[in-house]
Amino acid sequence: MTTRREFLTIAAGSLLLADATVLLGSDTKTETWKIGICDWDLRATGRISSFTVAKELGFEGVQVSYQPEGTDSLANKTNRPKFLAAAQENDVAIASFCIGLMNQRPLATTREAESWVADCLEAMDEMDVKQVLIPFFGNADMEQHKDQQPLVIEKLKRLAPIAEEKKKILAIESYLSAEDNIKMIDAIGSDAVRVYYDTLNSKHKGYDIFREMEVLGAKKLISQIHFKDDHRLGEGNIDFTKVCKTLEKIAYEGWVVVESSAPDDWRESHTANAQFVKKLIGR
Repeated sequence: MTTRREFLTIAAGSLLLADATVLLGSDTKTETWKIGICDWDLRATGRISSFTVAKELGFEGVQVSYQPEGTDSLANKTNRPKFLAAAQENDVAIASFCIGLMNQRPLATTREAESWVADCLEAMDEMDVKQVLIPFFGNADMEQHKDQQPLVIEKLKRLAPIAEEKKKILAIESYLSAEDNIKMIDAIGSDAVRVYYDTLNSKHKGYDIFREMEVLGAKKLISQIHFKDDHRLGEGNIDFTKVCKTLEKIAYEGWVVVESSAPDDWRESHTANAQFVKKLIGR
């Protein structure tokens, strides 16, 4: 039996989604966006099983962690066809790769990190994956460790031509502002280096996320985006209707990848996140 509180919660959520549909309008292009989720949110970091879980929760794609080591490591070439087979079997695509290990073992200061990226680009070429997220948080945070940025630029200058040749994207995710991201990418001097935008990371830094998206979007630098909040999507402090309108304004094309809080039961929370995004963009 539904309690009055539960009824009011459901009703409020329905009204929120209805308002979002009205605000986005019937001629929106967001229907072409695909909805993915990070494999670490599925408790399946770098694992082939992530596609099955993503399918169960209602997602169309997975951001797959490139792990240099481990049973399912993509550094092991024999695992690559297994990932592709699992994706095809579940009708769930690979939205992108991510080398999450580089938060602990930064590109700037880890001897092997450059070779990880080069090998990941080889896997991307073999598996027809367009981009890889290179994160700069924790030990790799270029705001806290400012001395790392020149080294990052130096290494990305060497890696960018490989990405260009393979027509792949190296997507930087960091706490840098839009302007600082642009300066860094200009210093690298390659169209293969772009920004992986994350709504919550930018919000936490106090940036105006809508202005940030417009500044980066004007230069076509947002290669992919994380929809993330401190709560379930639609229940937190980020206006995702406005996020979608801003993405439409900059003519964003590509994946919307959920990386968000999952309070209580994580499966139920991420099922709700998938449903929210689908309704938001008119699915």
